[in-house]
Amino acid sequence: MARTRHHRDKKQQLGQFLTPPEIAVRILGGHTLRPCDRVLEPGFGAGAFLLPLIDTFMMLRSNDLSAVLNENIWGIEVDDELFEGTLAQIARRWGPLPEHHNLVRGDFLLQDYPNGEWRELNGAGRLGQDGWFDLIVGNPPFGGTVSIEHQNRLEAAYGRRGGLKIKKETYSFFIVKSLDLLRTGGRLEFICSDTFLTIPTMKGLRKALMDEGTSEVIRLDEFSPETSYPMVVLRFAKDGPSDSVKVEHRTASRASINATANLSWRAGGALDPYFMGPTLGEVMVASSGMTTGKNEYFVRDIVNGELQEPYAFTFVEDPVSVERELARARLNQLSKKQLAKFAQMEQNGATRRNVRVTPREEPLRVALPHPDYRYYNKAQTGLFYAPPRYAIYWRDKGDAVLTFKQNGRWYLHGVGGGPFFEREGITWSLVASRLKMRYLPEGYILDSGSPCAFLRDGVPRDELWFILGWTLTEKATEILKNVLNHTMNIQSKDFERMPYPFWVSEGRRHDAIALVRETVTAAMNGLLDNREDQILADLECLYMLDTSAVGKARATCGAAGK
Repeated sequence: MARTRHHRDKKQQLGQFLTPPEIAVRILGGHTLRPCDRVLEPGFGAGAFLLPLIDTFMMLRSNDLSAVLNENIWGIEVDDELFEGTLAQIARRWGPLPEHHNLVRGDFLLQDYPNGEWRELNGAGRLGQDGWFDLIVGNPPFGGTVSIEHQNRLEAAYGRRGGLKIKKETYSFFIVKSLDLLRTGGRLEFICSDTFLTIPTMKGLRKALMDEGTSEVIRLDEFSPETSYPMVVLRFAKDGPSDSVKVEHRTASRASINATANLSWRAGGALDPYFMGPTLGEVMVASSGMTTGKNEYFVRDIVNGELQEPYAFTFVEDPVSVERELARARLNQLSKKQLAKFAQMEQNGATRRNVRVTPREEPLRVALPHPDYRYYNKAQTGLFYAPPRYAIYWRDKGDAVLTFKQNGRWYLHGVGGGPFFEREGITWSLVASRLKMRYLPEGYILDSGSPCAFLRDGVPRDELWFILGWTLTEKATEILKNVLNHTMNIQSKDFERMPYPFWVSEGRRHDAIALVRETVTAAMNGLLDNREDQILADLECLYMLDTSAVGKARATCGAAGK
C-alpha cells in the first residue's frame, strides 16, 4: 500500500462514516437479545449501536451497568475524541462507569479477545475451535488505512481464507476477524459499501462468508450525507457452509455464483445462461497500461496531425545515496541487506543513469508520424474507433520515459502492459457506465487509464471483430455491470471474465464479423455518417441468446461433472 494513503486527513485515514442513530436502532430491532449474550461493536464511534445496546441490556440485567459492561458488551474505538465522547454519554445517562469494563480505546485489528490484551497473532489469528461472541454489530471503517507497522502481521492473520486472498482493506479485515470471533451459531450484522458484492478483489471475502455461514444483503436506501457510496447491510449467521446467498430479496445459488469467475453475489436469474460456456479470457488476454510518473513531461496532445514538444531530454549520472533509495522504496523501508548495499555504493561513489527534462526556449513542432513518437492510448470517448489524440515521446524504445520511471518511487518501476505495446487489439475506458469499446490499431503505447485486450497466440484474427461486436451490445454491458463488477471501473480482468458468445450460430457469427469489420473501416476513414445507432441495434439482434446453444452447453457441463 502506497505511503500516501497514510497522510490523509483523520476521517479518510480511519475510514469514518458515522452511522445515523435511527439506522442503528432499526438494525438492532431485528435481534432478540438474552441476558447471557455477549455482543461486540468494533469501532463504536459516537455510540449509535453501543448506546441502544446498553439500554437493552440494562433492562435485561436489572439496571446493573457493571454487569452489562463486563459480561454483555464489548466495544473498541480508535478515535480518541469519539471514544471519550461516547463514554461521557454513557456516564451522563447511566451514571459513572465501573472501574473495570470492556470498552477499549484502540485498533480493533490489533485487539485480542476476550480479555482485551494484545498478544502476538499466530498464523490463523483464531480463538481456538470456537469464537466468543453471540452478536457482532456495527459499521466497520470503509477505505481506512491498515497500520503500516502491523501490515505484515495483519496480512498473515486475515489476508487469506480458503486459499484465496482477502483484500487489504479495513472493512474486509474487520469482517474476517469478526468471523473468527463469532461462536458457532453467532450472528454478524454490518453496514458496509455494496462494492464487496461483485468486485474481483473481494472474491476471497465472498468465499469466506459462504464457507462459514449464511448471508443476506439488504440495500440501505439512505445512509448519510457523509458518503455517496451505495451502502448495504450484511446479515450473517455462522452456521456452516451455505449453498446460496440472498441479496436484496433475490436468492443466488452457490452453483450460479461459482459459474462466475469472480464468485459474484449478484449472479442468478435471467443472466445465468450466459455463464454456461467459455469466457473471453480463453480467447483474449487483457492488460492495463503503464503510468509515466509525469505525463506533462512525455505525453503530447495531437492537433491537426502535429504536436508541440516543449522539452529536451538528456541523460546524466546521478550519485546513489541511502537517503534517495529510502525515498524511492515501498513504505520508505529497506531491509538491512539493502541498506548495507546502498551505503557501500554511496561510499564508493556509485551512480545511476537518469534523465534530465529541460524546457526549450521555443517548443519544437513535430509532424506525425515521427520515429521519436508513438500514439498513446489514453482514455477517450468513441465506439468502434477513435482517431489518435495523444502521442508519447518514445525515442529509442521509450528510453527517456522508462529511465524516468525507474528512478521514481517503487510503484513506477514496472511497465504495465509492456509485452502488448504496439499490438493490434480492443480498448475501452477504465471508468465508464457502460462498455465503450473500440478498435486499437497497431503502433500504440498503452496508458493505465485505458485497458486493452489482445488475441491469444494462435487465435484467428476474425475473433477480434467478433468479440468487439459482442462487447458493444447492451447485453454485454448489462452482464458486466450487474454481475461482474457493478462499480464504475472496468478492469482488464473484468473483460476476461465476460462470457464468450458461444450461443451465436455460424451464420449470425459471419454477419457480425462482417458488420464490425466494415464499420471500423468506415470509422477509420471518417465515413460512419451517424449510422452508429442502427449498427448497434443490428448487433443486439446478431448476438441475441440462442436457448438451444445454452441447452447444449448445459448438457456438456453436466456430462463433464461441472
